Amino acid sequence: MRPLRSFFILLIFLVCFTGFHYILPVKEFFPSVSEFIPGLISESYTPSSDTLRKASIENSTVENDSVLKAHRAIDITDSINLKEESHIETFLDSLSDAGRQTRILYYGDSQIEGDRMTSWLRNYFRRFSGGTGPGLFLPVMPVMYTKTFWLRSSPNWIKYNYLSYHNKEISHRLFGPFMAICRYLPERTVTQVPEKAFVKIKPSRMADSLSSVYEKLRIFYRQGEGLVTVNVLGDGTLICTDTLSAGNQINEFTCALNDPEEVTVEFSGVTSPDIYGISIESSKGVVVDNIPQRGSAGLEFTMVDKNNLKESYARLKPGMIVLQYGLNVVRNVRNDYSYYRKGLERQLTLIREVAPHSEILVVGITDMAAQKGDSLLSFPNIPSIIRAQKEASELEGVMFWDSWKYMGGKFSVIRWSEKVPPLAQKDLVHLTYEGADTLASLLTATLFKSGQNKATFSDDKVNEIRKNQAVITTPGTVKSTGEKLLSEVLGYDPGKPMIFTTASFWFFMLIVLGVYSMIYKKLFLRNFYLFLVSLFFYYKSGGLFLFLLILVTCIDYLSGLIIGTSDKKPVKKLFILLSIISNLGILAYFKYTGFIIATLNNLLDTDFRVYDMLAELSNSWFGSSFSISSIVLPVGISFFTFQSLSYTIDVYRGKIEPVRNILDFGFFVSFFPQLVAGPIVRASEFIPQIYVPYHLEKREFSHALFLISKGLIKKIIISDFIAVNFIDRVFDAPSMYSGFENLMAVYGYGLQIYCDFSGYTDIAIGLGLLFGFRLPLNFNSPYKADCPSDFWKRWHISLSRWLKDYLYIPLGGNRKGKIRTYLNLLVTMILGGLWHGASLLFIIWGFLHGVGLVIERLFRSFFAEPSKSKIRHALAVILTFHFVSFCWIFFRAGSLENVRIILSQITNAFSPGAWSAVMISYSSVFLLIAVGYLMHFLPENIKESYRGLFIRIPVPVQMAAIMIIAILLFQMRFTETLPFIYFRF
Repeated sequence: MRPLRSFFILLIFLVCFTGFHYILPVKEFFPSVSEFIPGLISESYTPSSDTLRKASIENSTVENDSVLKAHRAIDITDSINLKEESHIETFLDSLSDAGRQTRILYYGDSQIEGDRMTSWLRNYFRRFSGGTGPGLFLPVMPVMYTKTFWLRSSPNWIKYNYLSYHNKEISHRLFGPFMAICRYLPERTVTQVPEKAFVKIKPSRMADSLSSVYEKLRIFYRQGEGLVTVNVLGDGTLICTDTLSAGNQINEFTCALNDPEEVTVEFSGVTSPDIYGISIESSKGVVVDNIPQRGSAGLEFTMVDKNNLKESYARLKPGMIVLQYGLNVVRNVRNDYSYYRKGLERQLTLIREVAPHSEILVVGITDMAAQKGDSLLSFPNIPSIIRAQKEASELEGVMFWDSWKYMGGKFSVIRWSEKVPPLAQKDLVHLTYEGADTLASLLTATLFKSGQNKATFSDDKVNEIRKNQAVITTPGTVKSTGEKLLSEVLGYDPGKPMIFTTASFWFFMLIVLGVYSMIYKKLFLRNFYLFLVSLFFYYKSGGLFLFLLILVTCIDYLSGLIIGTSDKKPVKKLFILLSIISNLGILAYFKYTGFIIATLNNLLDTDFRVYDMLAELSNSWFGSSFSISSIVLPVGISFFTFQSLSYTIDVYRGKIEPVRNILDFGFFVSFFPQLVAGPIVRASEFIPQIYVPYHLEKREFSHALFLISKGLIKKIIISDFIAVNFIDRVFDAPSMYSGFENLMAVYGYGLQIYCDFSGYTDIAIGLGLLFGFRLPLNFNSPYKADCPSDFWKRWHISLSRWLKDYLYIPLGGNRKGKIRTYLNLLVTMILGGLWHGASLLFIIWGFLHGVGLVIERLFRSFFAEPSKSKIRHALAVILTFHFVSFCWIFFRAGSLENVRIILSQITNAFSPGAWSAVMISYSSVFLLIAVGYLMHFLPENIKESYRGLFIRIPVPVQMAAIMIIAILLFQMRFTETLPFIYFRF
């Protein structure tokens, strides 16, 4: 088969798959062109007849002007309502003052909306005015993670609010800016032994670079009687310690952090202070606090102690207080909202009184809709609620911004949900990240216009906002393709790496296959072309770390060539040493420097700091702003260094001849399907294929399609779904879940990591086949193993072979007696664990597997080989599976404390109480886990039968099956790209 066939089949598939988006009425089943070619087409909304038919209002008709209003380009000159006494210009001036801090308290009655809006505002303001950190939070938040940071707290924290006061759980209404406080002991409780509690904060993977910098910690508290100690740790190292001051007023604990990757705050005392908030911030620049609160729906501001609230604001000194409310009011449909307006007036009056120097902005509710049968119903009470919000704002002399109008009015949330990417979620209530960015950009553009472009914000910057915001444009408008497309194609975005599960990768594959089909017969040109393609792929996946891949390639090519051609043993030893030191040195610097320094600091009580020399060079030469206090791990570094190192070792051992052409060697090291997550390919297996003409049989082509489809199903439908909807939640906060749920998460993680990693290698092997290259098998139903050694013959086979041939055997293998054999097994598995990451948990994971291998050897040396029987084999498989699952706890838990909690919950708090509620809540996850394991344990003859059936059926039937799979994958995908687990190794 010629590669042109692969190109045409992929082309036809992509054209059909995307074409259905524009032909069939069920647009949500199929992607649009812009999913595959980001930046080429900026889609505008043109309402289909079906959408207009569905978008009906109960007891109302569609008004012509509302539809027209939704389609027009948004006019940002239609500004925020301002009273003469408003001091918005003072606030804008404060943003331009580099020597002071400006704080924005953002209250919202949706954690989701507030998190996304504040994230955008935080990132945008800091581009002009500086500032770092995620801002203010409580030890107990509505969710454990936000777009900016991850929060983990000990389970003994209790959150109290005004309802707690009414229920007599607490004796006061001193609740501060959150309208709540947190304690780890009930009020008036005094213990004999100090009670301990902790809070851990680290940046989320979605945090922008400035929010990930941790400069200063502030804790706002009120401490009555008793001694409470606070320890602050950065990356496990003690930074500062102190005792909290007692008194009736709000006090503040402050500590400089020096930018650690994770901050831990430990409290210890026989009583608990009232914690009003913890903040990680900077002394200068902009701080934006995300404070989720029902607010205008529940009017908590008017139910707390006014003086306490005033005292809190006096310490925080907010320049602006933003109130984005009304989400919960919408669902309570009424004819008269005068009660709501009056409540808002009381609340705004109170806020103006307690924060007289703060600007106040009320952000109106966004559009919402609900599904009822086959119709999408817009809420008819939204205009009345907005009117109440606007009238209350005008009466109290504060700013009001009409989100609903700027979204496009009625039915706009439906149109936003149909944008690509979607701007509103499928629930038609909450916005996506892109939607929140759009709304926030509109808000800031209007705000700056209102301030008459004072201070930092010139006309050029307002125009920049207009240009960059993802607004709904006039129907039929197509943005220019030039600069934006070039930036998308040639630029590297760390938030959007090119991986197999993104639509843009398959468009990339289409282009690559198209060119490949024209040059594949010329070996040199073919290999050179694939080498360049692989370098480009790594750049799109890992950015400028591409130079490391090139550096490793050059060093090992030169070393291998000299080793293979020199007759002098000292020269051979010198260059094999150069290869080993350079590969392992590069790997150690990027992967283990932080771990080594933290370990030394703990052992020797020193204060060494991580210093990223490459980031410093980049900042000096290219004007970048990378943090130099942490070292970023290049994607796939563990794989390509091991692969390249195996080549020089094999040349040194005389097993293979050196490659004469550096381009051929570079192609071997960088072949893109397996570059960033394996399998680790041996030179002896791959390099001979470089010099063989392209050859692909029809059965192999069909097998490649099968492997790619199977890999995508494993990754997107199984691994990502069960991870996001259950496993990640449990492992991030195991104390919040019962032992049963923790156990199910452990079982689920075993399936998740298998489907994720084997899914990647399935796709890699399939893609390799399409180009005519055969990559080695990397997985073989590992959970069918009946002993630890059998597991490692089935799991990550390429790494197992590498460790055996280049570590275990050189250490002596089993040739130097039993004790030495056991020691070699332990050392090999510990280093294998360390290969996965610089963490004590990975070392323990490897050690446990080493112990398992040693016990297996001991058992076989003391007992004769047992007779084969199905029952005995089944019991051995079950025992091995649970041993491996136990080890996975250390691999995934994140900390030894989490390991302890998980095991404690499983052994001491197994029952979830309401079994039916747990089973119903996670029914889809548990069903998918069960189906995944069932498919895994199917007999090989059954697996071979459906693989063979797919290979035998005609190509059109194969394409129809793949089309159905693609629809499922498109429906199951998440808005955020979820990288493969082994990308971080």
